[in-house]
Amino acid sequence: MPADMNDYFNKKKKENNSSKQNNNGGGGDNIPKMPETPKFIKDMGNKSGLICTIVFVLFILFVSKPFIIINEGERGIKVTTGKYDPTPLEPGLHFVIPFIQRIILVDSKVRIINYKILPEGMGRNNGVLNKAPVTVLDKRGLPVTIELTVQYKLNAMYASQTISTWGTNWEDKIINPVVRDIVRNVVGGYEAEKLPIKRNEIATKISTLIAKNVDALANNPVLLQSVQLRAI
Repeated sequence: MPADMNDYFNKKKKENNSSKQNNNGGGGDNIPKMPETPKFIKDMGNKSGLICTIVFVLFILFVSKPFIIINEGERGIKVTTGKYDPTPLEPGLHFVIPFIQRIILVDSKVRIINYKILPEGMGRNNGVLNKAPVTVLDKRGLPVTIELTVQYKLNAMYASQTISTWGTNWEDKIINPVVRDIVRNVVGGYEAEKLPIKRNEIATKISTLIAKNVDALANNPVLLQSVQLRAI
């Protein structure tokens, strides 16, 4: 190929290369660079495992609720792997180990059981438990209905022992059986027509014997406040 033809092709090649460089922004050094990733995003990516761990721990704490607030008039019984702590928890903020410990709340306020006829039925309302009146047989076998009110409260000092022995429905196992048993024994010793005359004597006997039987229980679980004979 003649020399002048080689010069011609070399010249065209240089012109083409120059045109490509101009189209690309004037050369490799002038190509715009992608913006650099901010440092805090890089750090976040490096610490993603730690962040996930923290979020997971916070979620577990939120679900398990490792604390409880005990209000006035309540006591808390801490249970660790099924074992009751003998010392009840006072009102305030208390922490527990999730899934290992739990706290049973018990009412330490004065409670009332009314043994009386209620048209609306039985049940509990604001610490007052309504039960059917006590029906007994007098000395001659005649049926007599007795209405009375019993005031009592849980002995907070021995709350743990009481709950571990009698369960959370302790009053149905302590108060109710004792009251009905004492009333039947006392009233059963009188004739029906003499009951109104001996009302004060009967009331004193019932109150004294109920207190004696309740106080005789181990750990003195209940503090009896009063027993009031309402109607015969």
